[in-house]
Amino acid sequence: MGLFVGQIRKQQLIQEKAKLEWLMLNLTQAKSVATKSAMNLMQVGTDYEADSLVAKKLQERQYKLKVLEDKIDQQKNEVQERLDSITKEMESVDSMIKANIESSFSYKVS
Repeated sequence: MGLFVGQIRKQQLIQEKAKLEWLMLNLTQAKSVATKSAMNLMQVGTDYEADSLVAKKLQERQYKLKVLEDKIDQQKNEVQERLDSITKEMESVDSMIKANIESSFSYKVS
């Protein structure tokens, strides 16, 4: 019975890993967009005087984008930790499946 449970769990882990990899891809793209937007704001900000209201608004938006980048980095780290734990669990499940197969098909001659 352990063999079937192991195979079912492995399929679940594969699905969860695929979802997390997709999430990681989306987070990477979101960070790329935020970084690009922050860079564009930095370039536009040089056109205004430092005291002007527009320059201050641009600095505020740039700060918000930096905070967003930090949040995305934190989420990426969490997803990567989950991916690592899934990989370790998959290795454990593979060894369990292998042990069950070996015990099911080994013959002892007395």
